[in-house]
Amino acid sequence: MSATPVFKIAPTTQQYDWGKIGSTAKVAQFAAASKLPGFTVDESVPYAELWMGTHVKSPSRIYDTGEVLSEHLAKHPELIGPSVCEKFDASNGNLPFLFKILSIEKALSIQSHPDKVTAEKLHVAQPDIYKGNV
Repeated sequence: MSATPVFKIAPTTQQYDWGKIGSTAKVAQFAAASKLPGFTVDESVPYAELWMGTHVKSPSRIYDTGEVLSEHLAKHPELIGPSVCEKFDASNGNLPFLFKILSIEKALSIQSHPDKVTAEKLHVAQPDIYKGNV
């Protein structure tokens, strides 16, 4: 069964200390405009990031059904494409990127994420600095 190639996803928000507060944050404005189920802007909370993707910490969902995006993509790998599935091992529905919109109030460090091979080497060499699953 073929899936509709264009569909609305429900993003998620991340609250970090460095984010803009309440409705001054574009993240909060976009989340509110998306009419996310159960979302209301809390004027006392920092909204730092709006995520669209399949990250396990806060995955997007299919807006109309509530299905987790990665589950939908795993059922319909043609939506990702065979070359992406093969190159990035995305056959499980996990996208090889995470789209983020930032609302920055305070200075923050720039992050750079290495490819998987480099990440594995860095983690072995300095696990106290390069943490996480690789």
